[in-house]
Amino acid sequence: MQIAFKTMALKNFKNHQSLAVNFGDVTNIKGRNGAGKSSIGDAITWVLFGTDTSGGKLDPRPIDSEEGTESTVELLVSIAGKDVILGRVQKKTAKYFINGIPKKATEFNEFIEKQFDKNLFLSLFNPSHFFTQHWQDQRGQLLQYVSEPLNKEILAELSQVDRERLEGPLKKHSLDDLDKLHREKVRTNDKAYERAAERVQALEEQASKNVGSTFDSEAVQKEIESLHEKKAAIQEENDIRQRAMTARSRMEGQIDNLTDQITQQTQVVKSIKDEKVQEICGTCHQPLTEEAIHKVKENRQARFNKEVATGKELVQKVNELKKSLSDMAVAEEADYDEPNLIEAKLMELQVKVKQAEQASSLAEDIEVAKGKKEAIRKELVTSKGIVDAIKEFKTKRSELMVSKVDDLFTTISVKLYETLKNGEEKATFEIEMDGKPYSKLSTAEKIKAGLELIEVLSMQSELVAPTFVDNAESILNFTAPAGQLIVARVVDEDLSIKAIETKGDEKQ
Repeated sequence: MQIAFKTMALKNFKNHQSLAVNFGDVTNIKGRNGAGKSSIGDAITWVLFGTDTSGGKLDPRPIDSEEGTESTVELLVSIAGKDVILGRVQKKTAKYFINGIPKKATEFNEFIEKQFDKNLFLSLFNPSHFFTQHWQDQRGQLLQYVSEPLNKEILAELSQVDRERLEGPLKKHSLDDLDKLHREKVRTNDKAYERAAERVQALEEQASKNVGSTFDSEAVQKEIESLHEKKAAIQEENDIRQRAMTARSRMEGQIDNLTDQITQQTQVVKSIKDEKVQEICGTCHQPLTEEAIHKVKENRQARFNKEVATGKELVQKVNELKKSLSDMAVAEEADYDEPNLIEAKLMELQVKVKQAEQASSLAEDIEVAKGKKEAIRKELVTSKGIVDAIKEFKTKRSELMVSKVDDLFTTISVKLYETLKNGEEKATFEIEMDGKPYSKLSTAEKIKAGLELIEVLSMQSELVAPTFVDNAESILNFTAPAGQLIVARVVDEDLSIKAIETKGDEKQ
């Protein structure tokens, strides 16, 4: 797509009270310092974006203008062969016009954005704009038009060993994922290998300590069985003793309970015996008859006899229990020391058996530990090899990428990567000419570098836009870009603007 300026009209814009500009293939602007040459470039970017040629803020009003002065820029531009008039007017606030029709700011900006990218246009229009950006933005803008080398192209540049290490894995994982995967494996396997080596060493030291030691497994087993039998016999005796003590304790409890009942029964018998016969009715208070008094006495005697009999039964039961208790053998106190000694001896023998079992399988354990150590070592070596191969892959990719980018230019080169102390690559960006960084170039060299970059950006983006070369008096000749060329030079004469319709490759 091609962008071309046709005419522009300025009113109260910076140095110009009123100015009309006709553009050609080449537009030469000449004049003294302060005549307003740079303002013509600023007017173009201001009407499009509201900025100066570097994309910065811009106050369009003349320096000594009165309050309320209205600045106006109207630009007739051809975009992909279609003419459109863009206008911007500003007093306190800005007004926007497309083909003379007022538009809201959002409508105007959306129209411009649909036509071309602002940052790309400024980079094509102003040879120094690209270099005013942050290096990451410079890098991103240039590389968006350059495709990275294919994996197969990079692999072809590697050694056979590195190629074999990466070809298969790169079909399953991205390079970054593969790098993260094996760096993590290196980290974990480094620690795992260290632990495995310590395990082998510990087992071998243990094996060396057991050399020459003897152990009679059969004799120890017989002793353990004998101790278990003895322990079981003691336990049986203790169980019998415990049952006897429980029975005696239960019987003593029964005797105590019956004794308490006898005491209570004695009190009952005594209270009946001490009862007095009442000869007067408790209800009507009339004297009882002889027959009634006799019946009361008989009732008291019957109750007395019954409770006495109950008491005798209780006494008989207590005596029987006491007889049984006296006939019961008294259990001897249990010996707790011997079971404890047996248990301690069993534990000692079991430890020896366990140690003997461990010793018998120690050789096998050592071989298993050595095998695990070797497996970890192989995996660690493999992961380290892949990580190193990835480093080499990235280096080759960088070299191919730099080569692709450098092939776009004639006199300048581009630094895309820098190598850190640990061998890793870090993205960077720097334009160099004849081995000198852009920041060290002269004004003329910077203009030439900017124009060459414009040519590359224009070719890669397929956008042809006008280029405004300010301070062109500092450069004797340069290769003209593909689009319109607007050249501003300082000369000791009044401002003049001349449009030329035919341009050659070299312009002064």
